[in-house]
Amino acid sequence: MNRAQSVVFLSALVLSACASVSTQVVPLNPAQTFPPTQFVEILRQKPERPHIEIAVLESRGGSEAELLNDAREKARALGADAIVRIETETYYHPPVAIYEPWHDPFHWRGNRHRYFSPFGPFSSPWGAYQMIPASYSYVLKATAVKYTGPAS
Repeated sequence: MNRAQSVVFLSALVLSACASVSTQVVPLNPAQTFPPTQFVEILRQKPERPHIEIAVLESRGGSEAELLNDAREKARALGADAIVRIETETYYHPPVAIYEPWHDPFHWRGNRHRYFSPFGPFSSPWGAYQMIPASYSYVLKATAVKYTGPAS
């Protein structure tokens, strides 16, 4: 694998890790089911109108907006009228250096010319290491609620 292929592979891996959102749903009463709803509100505090909590949602992914949209879709399928955002945690992932023996001069021991182009080896500015850049990930915790009565 040459340097261009490894850079494309690593960047695709990093971007796919950042772009994916996963949401875990825990129904509070599995025997209680509701038909899917069309619209789901996103609230920052519990609603004042009568309601019941039907599920706990935990989403993990790249941005808070993506997490809220995915949680909204899961709550819509459950039949919720709103989701109440409890908290959002932010995690920082520092840059990581990964050893890649293809760029290590001690790995080839004189046979390096057989595996690379005649224009010279594809060298990295970090030597035998590839850098994966720093990133952030988010965890959203929310509750899905179903209204039981009209707003007062």
